[in-house]
Amino acid sequence: MAMEKFLLEKIEEWVRRGLISPEQADLLRQDETEGEHMPRAHRVKTDEILVYLGSLIIFLAIAFLVGLNWQPLGSTARILSVALPTVCMLALGQWLRGSTSSRLQRGAQALWLGGCLVSGVAFGVIVYELALIDCSKLHEIGPSHLLFVISCLLATCLAGAAFILLNTVTQSIVFHLCGSATLLTFVGWLGYQLVSFSSFYKNLVFLALGLAIAGLWLALSEWLLSRERKDLIRVSRMFGALTVLGFTLVLVMQEYGMLWQEVVMASIAFLADLSFTIASVRWQSQTFLYSGAAGLLVLITYLTVEHSTGRIGMPIALLIIGALFIGLGLGTKQLIKRVRKSG
Repeated sequence: MAMEKFLLEKIEEWVRRGLISPEQADLLRQDETEGEHMPRAHRVKTDEILVYLGSLIIFLAIAFLVGLNWQPLGSTARILSVALPTVCMLALGQWLRGSTSSRLQRGAQALWLGGCLVSGVAFGVIVYELALIDCSKLHEIGPSHLLFVISCLLATCLAGAAFILLNTVTQSIVFHLCGSATLLTFVGWLGYQLVSFSSFYKNLVFLALGLAIAGLWLALSEWLLSRERKDLIRVSRMFGALTVLGFTLVLVMQEYGMLWQEVVMASIAFLADLSFTIASVRWQSQTFLYSGAAGLLVLITYLTVEHSTGRIGMPIALLIIGALFIGLGLGTKQLIKRVRKSG
């Protein structure tokens, strides 16, 4: 309480000295005064945890029961066994969404989370059972089949609608997860279609797709920034950074026929990691800083271990990693100072 009083007095002093505007002072007071009450309001109690666990166990029991009797069930019964739970979760979540109780609103988030994730399975079963596409090669190519792409895409559309109706971190994560699943399944399907292409050019196409989706995530984060939704910005930035760095790093680890192709892929990965590290200063983002630094660490370690012919490679890698850790620590300190100064 003494610290809170001291900070409130300092805020008043900053306003008198013209260091911050009255509007900024109101926001600071609101953050400070609500800081003690927010944890209590949003604390997850034991009874809520038990309710969530019980609901999850019941859902798993129903899933296992349906799975054990999947073959004897007819086509209509299979569709209903996955469609009805999905519709029920979404409908109940919609009903709870309008409640004034924070506990019931969290229940709506949990129901919509489960409904959006299960909808991917429901859409897949519906498309398969109604024979809307040719599924004759489903068992042959597995996750690379178009069925998985369509299921994930429809689930992404549903999760996007849920995110628009309920702007919470939970729905944002579900939306980004479904979108990422759509990207990965589409890459698998496209890889099956481009089987005659060389691995280098095929991976360039995959990289372009990954960068395009990452660009959408980062564009969404900028739009959320303009709407001052700081709680949602981190999710979009994290998925954008992980998409870029994940695609570049995985493609570096692939086998290529010529040395210049490996150099090109490694250079792209290095520039991507470095770009996020530099962008962290421009956007004042620790997410970009940590992602870029971690990407550099993993990339340099992999390249050093993979291509070192003698024992000297490992000490060099450790020296570079140690220097990067020091740079990361110093960069984080400077970034925090700049954030506080700009605030």
